[in-house]
Amino acid sequence: MTDRARKRQDAWRKTNKLNGTFNTHEALKALKSSGFDEKQAESVVETINKAVNETVATKADLAILTKTVEDIQENIKENMATKDELKVLTKTVEGIQENIKENLATKADLKAQGIEIANLETRIMRMMWLQLMVMISMFVTVVVTLP
Repeated sequence: MTDRARKRQDAWRKTNKLNGTFNTHEALKALKSSGFDEKQAESVVETINKAVNETVATKADLAILTKTVEDIQENIKENMATKDELKVLTKTVEGIQENIKENLATKADLKAQGIEIANLETRIMRMMWLQLMVMISMFVTVVVTLP
């Protein structure tokens, strides 16, 4: 680093400690005293001032951010389940799953039930036909025996 560059850097450090504000007047004086002409110094100060104003957070910005983080943490605490609560919930879900497995009919079960129902329907129909035949024969007997 040359002496001239070192001088510029030292002058810059002394006048601009970036404590949330940027003293453009002091920066302009420091740059001009270290060899910058007016136009160069103004251009550098303007660029740095713009960067500082766009990127440096104020205390108000930090307060808003802090409040937001605190709100998020509180929300997490209120809505997050504990490990014990998760264990209870897991056991409950496992119990429900087991109950479903025990009480849920399989396709084979349903097919077997369907076959049984079909057999019952066939038997009922036979019985109904037999009853109908008996009733018809009784009717015929009554009609024939009538004078």
